[in-house]
Amino acid sequence: MLLLLLTAAIMFSSYLSGQRPDFPIKKIDSFITRAMNDWHLMGLSLAIVKKDSLLLAKGYGYRDFANKLPMDENTLFPIASCSKIFTTALIGIAENDSLIRINKPVHSYFPEFHLYSEQHTKEITVEDMLSHRTGSAGHDWAWAFNTNFPPDVYLERIKYQEPFARTGTQFQYSNFMFFALSVLSGKLYNTTWNDLVNKKLFQPLEMNNTYSSFASRKVHSANEALKYEFRDSFSVKPANQMDDLLGAGSINSTAADLSHWLQLWINGGIYKNKKLLSPDFISRSLESHFVVSGGVNRRFPDEHFSNIGLGWFLSSYRGHYKANHTGNIDGFSSSLTLFPFDSIGVVVLANQNGSPLINLVPDFVADILFDLPDRDKNSVLMQMRRRFDSIRGIPALINIDTITTSSGFPIEKYTGHFHNPGYGEVRVETYKKMLLLTYYNLKLVLIPTGDHSFSSHYLEEEGIERGGVGNVIFKFDKRGDVQSFQIPFEPMVKDIVFHKR
Repeated sequence: MLLLLLTAAIMFSSYLSGQRPDFPIKKIDSFITRAMNDWHLMGLSLAIVKKDSLLLAKGYGYRDFANKLPMDENTLFPIASCSKIFTTALIGIAENDSLIRINKPVHSYFPEFHLYSEQHTKEITVEDMLSHRTGSAGHDWAWAFNTNFPPDVYLERIKYQEPFARTGTQFQYSNFMFFALSVLSGKLYNTTWNDLVNKKLFQPLEMNNTYSSFASRKVHSANEALKYEFRDSFSVKPANQMDDLLGAGSINSTAADLSHWLQLWINGGIYKNKKLLSPDFISRSLESHFVVSGGVNRRFPDEHFSNIGLGWFLSSYRGHYKANHTGNIDGFSSSLTLFPFDSIGVVVLANQNGSPLINLVPDFVADILFDLPDRDKNSVLMQMRRRFDSIRGIPALINIDTITTSSGFPIEKYTGHFHNPGYGEVRVETYKKMLLLTYYNLKLVLIPTGDHSFSSHYLEEEGIERGGVGNVIFKFDKRGDVQSFQIPFEPMVKDIVFHKR
């Protein structure tokens, strides 16, 4: 049924410009429709560019199924971490304006920026931050949706987040480092990141349907993709915002607008005769600055290496140099893919959490444009997924009434408000003879495992899932009053300790 609906929906929206006569639209349509059906994806928006030409801009499926509103190339999506490349570009503009040098310590330009130790603070460069080689652990639980904190709140948290390695020795993806860079870029121009990215990039690139935040997008546009989940059938879920992390993940855009963005990178920093980035910065951004993974792709041995440039992830796809970035946020997935030496760019936006199509579609398009033998990666991934599902089975929910273990003290002794300076506030309260830990939109049911240790389990709409973030251990003073608890929010470092307020 879904396949028939998708096949009908793709007819609504298609824009082509500069298309070669043999451009195989039907082949692309067929692949995307089949893959969407395989992976239960409600809608997808696509743009393909070559040099200055837009080869294809098109929507597939629905942005709003209940009202039969089709997806098109102007449908708005949160692009999540694809926002980071815009922050990379703002740093490049600042460097061109002689406001910063990326190989100098960031603290010299940004005195408010502090890391866990003074040595760490003084040695980290902008280049280290752009290439995720600072040694800082991710600490992604330390930011949350819908909090609308001012930037100073998260800047303050960074200095309490323990690193896991020395600078320049390990790759570790960091939202917080790009958040800090976005704040820095605004400060260099005595404005905010939101205003700066609009003035320096969105406006000159004619990205008229692109917004620096979820909040501003809600004011301006009705053509937005709804968030869908599939569990036996599709259901619409409320979408969360990611505005707090600014240039690490807050941009909302369209496939059509993002085609302009990729053309800027393809054409050496120039868009419609406007020079926005220097060719030198474009080149350095697309050069390897650090190794992400040294492993060999044994399944596809002609897809070589995994490095990172300045924000861009770099690899070789079947003999063609590839740069890309993906984004995933609470029900939406995105990818920006460049083949810079072939002057090809592909935008894929999907209203599904962790959609594999954001990687499958660019590779399929590349196979076509480079006249390569077909490679059915979709079937390979589907087989892997079926094997995984057969092993995992249907996740069982926990029935609290069957729990017989008990805690060292009466359950009420563990409750209260707790604080960690790198993470913020946590509330622990009783829940059906167990404990409920609430940390912004995260809810964990804590089940005793003996003494003062508790296993954690996600509390979802369907019930209590088996498995959470690890064991939570409480500490008490000699009088029997709870003092703190520790929880493995960041696996690369010691457990995070929250103290009783």
